[in-house]
Amino acid sequence: MTTNTLTDIRTGTYRIDPARSACRFTATHSFGLKPVIGTMSVTGGTITVAEDPERSIASAELDAASFTTDDPRRDKDVRGKRFLDAGNHPEMGFRSTRCRRTADGWQLAGVLAVRGGSCEVVLDLVSAEADDDGYRLVASCVVDRIAAGVTSGRLIIGRYVHVNLDIHAVPVPAPARYIPEARPAATR
Repeated sequence: MTTNTLTDIRTGTYRIDPARSACRFTATHSFGLKPVIGTMSVTGGTITVAEDPERSIASAELDAASFTTDDPRRDKDVRGKRFLDAGNHPEMGFRSTRCRRTADGWQLAGVLAVRGGSCEVVLDLVSAEADDDGYRLVASCVVDRIAAGVTSGRLIIGRYVHVNLDIHAVPVPAPARYIPEARPAATR
């Protein structure tokens, strides 16, 4: 069973653990051929859950050069200048602008930055589950690659890319509070 509620997550700031997080995507060929399934590495990010869940914010970074499918030649092409241009734009980033509850659950709207451009995307929170040292969050969205600035291959690659994020978030320790030492009063 999955839950779709931010109210089950403790308030606070969490960092995304890249070693236990993943981004998977599915794109289609324009002619309905076999879908292209692949991954990209999540390199970091933060999630801040507010007392009022609608004031929560998130950010995440992906490594554009980590684009991987079952075809190394295609991967090299997509990482190249015609598509992601990973040499000049090594990082893709997401920054939330709004968090809201809908009839279907929680959504996180934000801006996705790709190869120097950006577009709005809306992430649907599929599940949020506590684990040993934080939370596992699963979200999905559909990215319009043309709006995001990846315009090459219009006659070969479908316009929309389905993205699934499996994020592992661990609490960021609160900063230590400075408590001045008590000093004895000066005597005359």
